Amino acid sequence: MSKLKTEIKRLSNGTDTEVEEILDALTLTVLDKGDFILKQGHICNQYFFVESGSVRLYYWKNDKDYTVWLGTEGQIFTELDSYLNQTPALVSIESMEASLVYRITKEKSDELAKKSVAYNTLLRRTVEEAFANMSRNIISFQSDDATERYRRIEKEKNWLSKYPLKYISSFIGVTQSSLSRVRARKD
Repeated sequence: MSKLKTEIKRLSNGTDTEVEEILDALTLTVLDKGDFILKQGHICNQYFFVESGSVRLYYWKNDKDYTVWLGTEGQIFTELDSYLNQTPALVSIESMEASLVYRITKEKSDELAKKSVAYNTLLRRTVEEAFANMSRNIISFQSDDATERYRRIEKEKNWLSKYPLKYISSFIGVTQSSLSRVRARKD
């Protein structure tokens, strides 16, 4: 749990005792490849903390799936719109490999937030970083060509050697054949 603990400490600015209080509030879930922690259309009532492995957030439209994000070791996230508004989720969250994911229910999270400044800071910083990442992605989609988007993913993420190219191509908004051409001429 060292990577996750480090990330919680970084985001919360909490003391060791405060970080342990946060960790104690989490419930471990062991996932096999293909297991879902959320399905599109269901209500998300949990925050997720990836200890090991990875998950994919994606949605279905017109019989095609679109990768929105890949969550890896140490990352903390939720389907924020569904979580905050208790409305049907726009995405599914599926384990891409054997994974350990900690969870905290909305109810338990709200209780902890009432008494822990460190946990409040963790939640705020998690949302702030997610918003900053989303802003970069939107700007990239509006202003960068496929090669520039690919290079940004190559530079910022550890996804390229680990995940199927169909997920990478979906995330950067190109077909797999276009991604193959981008990769072939990238050097």
